[in-house]
Amino acid sequence: MAAESRRAVQEQELLPELFWAADGASLQGQRRTVTMSRFQLILLTAAAVAGSADEPWIAALSAVLFFLAMCASGLANLHNPQGLWYEGRAVAESVKTLVWKYAVRADAQTPPPTVPGDAESLYRLQLTGVLAVFRRSRAVPPGAGTDVTEAMRRLRDAPLAVRRDVYLRERVRNQHDWYVARARACDRAARVTGCLSVALPLLGVVLAVPRIQGDFSYDVLGAVAALAASATAWSQLRQYRPLAAAYRLAADELELVRVQLAAMDLSAPDAEEQWSRLARDAEDAVSREHTTWQARREVRG
Repeated sequence: MAAESRRAVQEQELLPELFWAADGASLQGQRRTVTMSRFQLILLTAAAVAGSADEPWIAALSAVLFFLAMCASGLANLHNPQGLWYEGRAVAESVKTLVWKYAVRADAQTPPPTVPGDAESLYRLQLTGVLAVFRRSRAVPPGAGTDVTEAMRRLRDAPLAVRRDVYLRERVRNQHDWYVARARACDRAARVTGCLSVALPLLGVVLAVPRIQGDFSYDVLGAVAALAASATAWSQLRQYRPLAAAYRLAADELELVRVQLAAMDLSAPDAEEQWSRLARDAEDAVSREHTTWQARREVRG
């Protein structure tokens, strides 16, 4: 029975419809934000490069590119895909945290419930609080399901050993591995953008000498400056270094909690109390990231 429970419960089964709706909205907002930002930077860079030439027809092309960049910027401001990205991520991660707390009896969801409906009432109350914050958000579609799933109830009713095994596998280890992978990807991207931030100004210095001597009429320095500015803007948008540091910190905290959870004595009289506290610590480590998403949303107003 316990072995079947360990195999049967996966994170995807636990999560309600609201999570998937918010997660999908966030991914859509992220794709649109990145695509539109990339498009704007390419247009502006191309316009600057074209505008550095002496030929009138190329200058006219530059004007067209600037106009297209203006239109792209207007669309981005009108639809605000970045707001959808941030709001969707905050909702999805908040819901996921509440789901896991309920399913494994962590923090305020600790057993034993004297009345069967107490824990579900508390879960719904906390979920209502999340929905109240995002009541006007496009990331929360009307009528999205928020009910306790059957998998959540099944895991909550399982013995502590089963809950621990499922939580370590489906939540702690998966989240830890995701953070580690994202930190490495951000580090690689940061190295690339860091090299560009040095190489492009250096190229400008090298080309400045023949330009000053009048060896060519093309304003190559303006073009290089535009490329350098675009690379810097892209790096600022993606926030590679801060994200890599945040991901590594979260991964380290989760690894510490994993070791503590794995070493627990499940036969101890206060095992459930210890479990509740350690599972809460794990969720606190994970929720720091979506707290950052929420902070970004509030800054944007």
